[in-house]
Amino acid sequence: MVSPDEPGSLGATTPAWLVHLRRVVNVVVPLVLGYLMVLAAVPREHLEGPQKDRHDKLVAAMKQISLSQTWSMYAPDPGRGHFYMRIKAYDADGTVRELDETFMAEHGWGTARAWNRSRLDIWQHAVTRRIDQVNRNRTWYLRGVCLREARRGYDVKRLEMTRVYRRIRAPEQVREGKDLLGPTKIKKAQDGSCRVKIIQDMIELDRARRGETEADRG
Repeated sequence: MVSPDEPGSLGATTPAWLVHLRRVVNVVVPLVLGYLMVLAAVPREHLEGPQKDRHDKLVAAMKQISLSQTWSMYAPDPGRGHFYMRIKAYDADGTVRELDETFMAEHGWGTARAWNRSRLDIWQHAVTRRIDQVNRNRTWYLRGVCLREARRGYDVKRLEMTRVYRRIRAPEQVREGKDLLGPTKIKKAQDGSCRVKIIQDMIELDRARRGETEADRG
Protein backbone atom coordinates (compact mmCIF):
# COMPACT_ATOMS: atom_id res chain seq x y z
CA MET A 1 0.00 0.00 0.00
CA VAL A 2 1.37 3.40 -1.05
CA SER A 3 1.79 5.99 1.70
CA PRO A 4 0.18 9.40 1.05
CA ASP A 5 3.57 10.99 1.57
CA GLU A 6 5.42 8.88 -1.04
CA PRO A 7 6.13 10.24 -4.52
CA GLY A 8 3.44 9.42 -7.04
CA SER A 9 0.68 9.18 -4.45
CA LEU A 10 -2.25 11.57 -4.04
CA GLY A 11 -0.64 12.90 -0.86
CA ALA A 12 2.44 13.97 -2.80
CA THR A 13 0.44 16.73 -4.52
CA THR A 14 -1.66 17.58 -1.46
CA PRO A 15 -0.48 20.20 1.03
CA ALA A 16 0.76 18.65 4.26
CA TRP A 17 -1.65 20.67 6.38
CA LEU A 18 -4.62 19.25 4.43
CA VAL A 19 -3.36 15.69 4.86
CA HIS A 20 -3.11 16.23 8.62
CA LEU A 21 -6.52 17.88 8.72
CA ARG A 22 -8.09 14.88 7.01
CA ARG A 23 -6.48 12.58 9.54
CA VAL A 24 -7.83 14.64 12.43
CA VAL A 25 -11.32 14.73 10.92
CA ASN A 26 -11.26 10.96 10.31
CA VAL A 27 -10.54 10.42 14.00
CA VAL A 28 -12.58 13.18 15.62
CA VAL A 29 -15.84 12.81 13.66
CA PRO A 30 -16.35 9.09 14.46
CA LEU A 31 -15.51 9.75 18.11
CA VAL A 32 -18.03 12.60 18.32
CA LEU A 33 -20.74 10.56 16.61
CA GLY A 34 -20.06 7.62 18.88
CA TYR A 35 -20.26 9.85 21.94
CA LEU A 36 -23.56 11.36 20.80
CA MET A 37 -25.01 7.92 20.07
CA VAL A 38 -24.14 6.75 23.57
CA LEU A 39 -25.73 9.87 25.09
CA ALA A 40 -28.89 9.32 23.03
CA ALA A 41 -29.06 5.70 24.23
CA VAL A 42 -29.08 6.68 27.92
CA PRO A 43 -32.58 5.88 29.29
CA ARG A 44 -34.57 9.10 29.66
CA GLU A 45 -35.82 8.17 33.14
CA HIS A 46 -32.26 8.37 34.47
CA LEU A 47 -32.01 12.07 33.56
CA GLU A 48 -33.32 15.09 35.42
CA GLY A 49 -34.83 18.46 34.49
CA PRO A 50 -33.08 20.26 31.61
CA GLN A 51 -31.11 17.09 30.80
CA LYS A 52 -34.31 15.42 29.62
CA ASP A 53 -35.06 18.30 27.23
CA ARG A 54 -31.53 18.23 25.80
CA HIS A 55 -31.74 14.45 25.50
CA ASP A 56 -35.03 14.70 23.56
CA LYS A 57 -33.59 17.32 21.19
CA LEU A 58 -30.50 15.18 20.60
CA VAL A 59 -32.59 12.09 19.82
CA ALA A 60 -34.80 14.09 17.42
CA ALA A 61 -31.76 15.55 15.64
CA MET A 62 -30.12 12.14 15.25
CA LYS A 63 -33.30 10.68 13.80
CA GLN A 64 -33.13 13.34 11.08
CA ILE A 65 -29.78 11.97 9.91
CA SER A 66 -30.73 8.29 10.53
CA LEU A 67 -28.43 7.86 13.52
CA SER A 68 -31.08 6.93 16.04
CA GLN A 69 -29.71 4.54 18.65
CA THR A 70 -31.82 2.86 21.33
CA TRP A 71 -31.45 -0.20 23.51
CA SER A 72 -34.42 -1.74 21.67
CA MET A 73 -32.05 -2.34 18.73
CA TYR A 74 -30.30 -4.98 20.82
CA ALA A 75 -33.17 -6.26 22.95
CA PRO A 76 -36.48 -5.34 21.25
CA ASP A 77 -38.50 -7.65 23.50
CA PRO A 78 -36.44 -8.34 26.63
CA GLY A 79 -37.54 -10.82 29.24
CA ARG A 80 -38.50 -9.18 32.54
CA GLY A 81 -38.97 -12.31 34.60
CA HIS A 82 -38.89 -16.10 34.76
CA PHE A 83 -41.95 -18.23 34.30
CA TYR A 84 -43.09 -21.82 34.02
CA MET A 85 -46.34 -23.49 33.12
CA ARG A 86 -48.53 -25.63 35.31
CA ILE A 87 -51.07 -28.03 33.84
CA LYS A 88 -53.90 -29.76 35.67
CA ALA A 89 -55.77 -32.68 34.13
CA TYR A 90 -59.42 -33.31 34.94
CA ASP A 91 -60.08 -36.98 34.27
CA ALA A 92 -63.39 -38.62 33.40
CA ASP A 93 -63.48 -40.42 36.78
CA GLY A 94 -63.33 -37.10 38.67
CA THR A 95 -59.60 -37.24 39.47
CA VAL A 96 -57.64 -33.98 39.25
CA ARG A 97 -53.91 -34.43 38.57
CA GLU A 98 -50.91 -32.10 38.36
CA LEU A 99 -49.00 -33.08 35.22
CA ASP A 100 -45.27 -33.24 34.43
CA GLU A 101 -44.99 -29.56 33.54
CA THR A 102 -45.80 -28.56 37.14
CA PHE A 103 -42.50 -29.97 38.43
CA MET A 104 -40.46 -27.05 37.04
CA ALA A 105 -43.00 -24.55 38.35
CA GLU A 106 -42.27 -25.88 41.83
CA HIS A 107 -38.56 -26.71 41.62
CA GLY A 108 -37.11 -24.74 38.68
CA TRP A 109 -36.32 -21.43 40.38
CA GLY A 110 -32.63 -20.75 40.80
CA THR A 111 -31.54 -23.55 38.50
CA ALA A 112 -29.35 -23.29 35.39
CA ARG A 113 -32.24 -24.27 33.15
CA ALA A 114 -32.32 -20.87 31.45
CA TRP A 115 -28.80 -21.47 30.11
CA ASN A 116 -29.09 -25.16 29.28
CA ARG A 117 -32.45 -25.71 27.64
CA SER A 118 -33.59 -28.73 25.70
CA ARG A 119 -35.92 -28.41 22.72
CA LEU A 120 -38.81 -29.28 25.01
CA ASP A 121 -37.78 -26.52 27.44
CA ILE A 122 -37.70 -23.98 24.60
CA TRP A 123 -41.07 -25.18 23.31
CA GLN A 124 -42.65 -24.88 26.76
CA HIS A 125 -41.15 -21.41 27.18
CA ALA A 126 -42.55 -20.27 23.83
CA VAL A 127 -46.09 -21.44 24.51
CA THR A 128 -46.15 -19.86 27.99
CA ARG A 129 -45.15 -16.35 26.84
CA ARG A 130 -47.73 -13.62 26.27
CA ILE A 131 -50.55 -15.52 27.90
CA ASP A 132 -52.90 -12.58 27.30
CA GLN A 133 -52.67 -13.17 23.55
CA VAL A 134 -53.99 -15.95 21.34
CA ASN A 135 -51.27 -18.50 20.69
CA ARG A 136 -51.90 -21.37 18.29
CA ASN A 137 -48.72 -23.07 19.49
CA ARG A 138 -50.20 -23.15 23.00
CA THR A 139 -53.37 -24.78 21.67
CA TRP A 140 -51.35 -27.46 19.89
CA TYR A 141 -49.22 -28.04 22.97
CA LEU A 142 -52.35 -28.80 24.99
CA ARG A 143 -53.53 -31.15 22.25
CA GLY A 144 -50.21 -32.94 22.50
CA VAL A 145 -50.67 -33.26 26.27
CA CYS A 146 -54.09 -34.88 25.68
CA LEU A 147 -52.39 -37.42 23.42
CA ARG A 148 -49.54 -38.02 25.88
CA GLU A 149 -51.92 -38.68 28.75
CA ALA A 150 -54.05 -40.99 26.60
CA ARG A 151 -50.92 -43.05 25.85
CA ARG A 152 -50.43 -43.39 29.61
CA GLY A 153 -53.92 -44.78 29.99
CA TYR A 154 -55.74 -41.73 31.33
CA ASP A 155 -59.12 -40.58 30.06
CA VAL A 156 -58.73 -36.80 30.30
CA LYS A 157 -61.75 -34.58 29.82
CA ARG A 158 -60.15 -31.16 30.25
CA LEU A 159 -56.79 -29.47 30.78
CA GLU A 160 -56.14 -26.25 32.62
CA MET A 161 -52.89 -24.33 32.03
CA THR A 162 -51.68 -21.55 34.29
CA ARG A 163 -48.44 -19.57 34.29
CA VAL A 164 -46.28 -19.14 37.37
CA TYR A 165 -44.28 -15.91 37.02
CA ARG A 166 -41.58 -14.18 39.07
CA ARG A 167 -40.36 -10.77 37.94
CA ILE A 168 -36.64 -9.96 37.88
CA ARG A 169 -35.95 -7.32 40.51
CA ALA A 170 -34.04 -4.12 39.80
CA PRO A 171 -30.27 -4.17 40.58
CA GLU A 172 -30.67 -1.65 43.42
CA GLN A 173 -33.23 -3.91 45.10
CA VAL A 174 -30.88 -6.90 44.85
CA ARG A 175 -28.05 -4.79 46.33
CA GLU A 176 -30.34 -4.08 49.27
CA GLY A 177 -30.47 -7.81 49.99
CA LYS A 178 -33.70 -8.81 48.27
CA ASP A 179 -33.96 -11.99 46.21
CA LEU A 180 -33.17 -11.76 42.51
CA LEU A 181 -36.74 -12.78 41.68
CA GLY A 182 -39.88 -11.21 43.07
CA PRO A 183 -42.88 -12.99 44.59
CA THR A 184 -44.75 -15.70 42.70
CA LYS A 185 -47.71 -14.62 40.59
CA ILE A 186 -50.08 -17.15 39.07
CA LYS A 187 -52.21 -16.27 36.09
CA LYS A 188 -54.64 -18.25 33.97
CA ALA A 189 -53.24 -19.14 30.56
CA GLN A 190 -55.63 -21.41 28.67
CA ASP A 191 -58.05 -24.30 29.07
CA GLY A 192 -58.29 -27.13 26.59
CA SER A 193 -60.80 -29.91 26.06
CA CYS A 194 -59.53 -33.37 25.16
CA ARG A 195 -63.00 -34.28 23.92
CA VAL A 196 -62.96 -32.31 20.66
CA LYS A 197 -62.99 -34.33 17.44
CA ILE A 198 -59.53 -33.35 16.20
CA ILE A 199 -57.92 -34.60 19.42
CA GLN A 200 -59.99 -37.78 19.55
CA ASP A 201 -58.95 -38.48 15.95
CA MET A 202 -55.30 -37.94 16.91
CA ILE A 203 -55.63 -40.37 19.81
CA GLU A 204 -57.32 -43.04 17.71
CA LEU A 205 -54.78 -42.69 14.91
CA ASP A 206 -51.93 -42.95 17.42
CA ARG A 207 -53.44 -46.11 18.89
CA ALA A 208 -53.85 -47.64 15.45
CA ARG A 209 -50.24 -46.86 14.50
CA ARG A 210 -48.99 -48.46 17.71
CA GLY A 211 -51.22 -51.49 17.18
CA GLU A 212 -53.14 -50.94 20.42
CA THR A 213 -56.38 -52.93 20.69
CA GLU A 214 -59.49 -52.43 22.83
CA ALA A 215 -58.22 -55.13 25.18
CA ASP A 216 -54.96 -53.23 25.66
CA ARG A 217 -56.90 -50.20 26.86
CA GLY A 218 -58.48 -52.19 29.69
